[in-house]
Amino acid sequence: MNQDTKISDVNVFKFSDRLTVYLLESFSKTNSFSEDVRAGLTNARKYLLPKYFYDERGSMLFEKICNTKEYYPTRTETEILKNMSGEISERNKDKDLLVELGSGSSVKTNMILSSFLETRKSLNYTPIDVSKILIESSKKLTQRFENLYIKGIISFYEEGMDFFSSMDKSPKLILFLGSSIGNFSKYEAVNFLKMLSGNMNKEDRLIIGFDMLKDKEILESAYNDACGITAEFNLNLLHRINRELGGNFDAKKFRHEALFNEGKSRIEMYLVSQEKLSVNIDACYTVDFEKGEKIHTENSYKYSREMIHELAEDSGLEFSDYYSDRKNYFSLCTFRLHQKL
Repeated sequence: MNQDTKISDVNVFKFSDRLTVYLLESFSKTNSFSEDVRAGLTNARKYLLPKYFYDERGSMLFEKICNTKEYYPTRTETEILKNMSGEISERNKDKDLLVELGSGSSVKTNMILSSFLETRKSLNYTPIDVSKILIESSKKLTQRFENLYIKGIISFYEEGMDFFSSMDKSPKLILFLGSSIGNFSKYEAVNFLKMLSGNMNKEDRLIIGFDMLKDKEILESAYNDACGITAEFNLNLLHRINRELGGNFDAKKFRHEALFNEGKSRIEMYLVSQEKLSVNIDACYTVDFEKGEKIHTENSYKYSREMIHELAEDSGLEFSDYYSDRKNYFSLCTFRLHQKL
């Protein structure tokens, strides 16, 4: 924990003997949705932050995306976990502590928790997430697993990891599933992994999900499903601005666009204005659009094994284990602190 972080900065909620949740006050002092939207839409190159996809409707739409035939990442990662959770547990038999970043509803984590609890009398689990859905998902986990002890942290990742590291130095396995690393630029990914490595001991391991480089058509299809659910998910950002910020976007005048930028090895998502128009937001300011002007809403980087090795080396980490599906569409990579000579 940073030296200026005090226990008074933390709200503690004890739901049972096996479930405690910590809400870090620093989390509530960051920019609001309104501030971030204004900054993005008044920028020379308009953008909206992808973290705002996930309001109630957006979260529901993303669950639908995960079930489309084109969107392979979720089912492929689930397949890997189903096949490899036992091996992951065995390779980490010295650890009785799991820490998960961006746990959400913890659906995929169930498989790892089950495998770990098969060979342990009890297990400690610390999910760290920005969403209060963490509370409900943690309650369900304690109901399902009677020997599971949860200390959840509602915060951004860096503050959450700093706070956790101040409480527990036990050997741990850190999970960052779902290819969320793909939303970071290389610079951001290196800084993120440096933050994690700075909170790791030599016994600790880190598992990250990576969406691997593959045929351009497969990648673009995954973000342009035939049913148009991803388009609806992207456009929901405009509906959210209307609902929460008093905007008057006509979403029918924008179209979803997702394309693979081969030079940057990433899928880029945009909302494209179909005509010249002006949008008012809560009668406070107006945003003008030219026909064809884009709002950048998300990047999703795709990795080769060489890129993963480079990322690890730049972050003070090295490969420990590698798990993949038979098509090598997706991989779970385990890292440890770099073993210096």
